[in-house]
Formats: sequence, structure tokens, C-alpha cells
Amino acid sequence: MFSNTGIKEFQHYLDIEKERQLATQELSEILGIDISLSDKEVMQNAQENFAKAFNKKVYKEMNKWMKSAFS
Repeated sequence: MFSNTGIKEFQHYLDIEKERQLATQELSEILGIDISLSDKEVMQNAQENFAKAFNKKVYKEMNKWMKSAFS
């Protein structure tokens, strides 16, 4: 399904979102209002960011291949 590299890359995006969640929780405490994200939102953001990065990587590799194949 996913290679170890793909899993590690997704974990990277998930870690970023978890750090963001901690920061919003701290800010929520300071402000006195809850602006933090739910666990579901954290996972969804990680998935979306991973998918964007993956698609960008595939697009870049396809362009590279097309240029080499037709030059």
C-alpha cells in the first residue's frame, strides 16, 4: 500500500499538525476561548497536506519524465 518512505512522509505532516494543535491549545488558554482543533481536524489537515505534497511530487516527476522522453 504505502512504502516506508510514504509512511514517514505522512508522519512528518501529522507531527506538524500535532505541534500546531499544541500551539492553538496554548493560545486558547491565554485568550480564554477555545480555538484549538479537534483530533479529526488535525488528521484531516495532515492528510490534505500530505496529498498536496504527494501530488506536487508526482507532477514534478511526470514533467521530468515527459521532457526526457520527448527530447
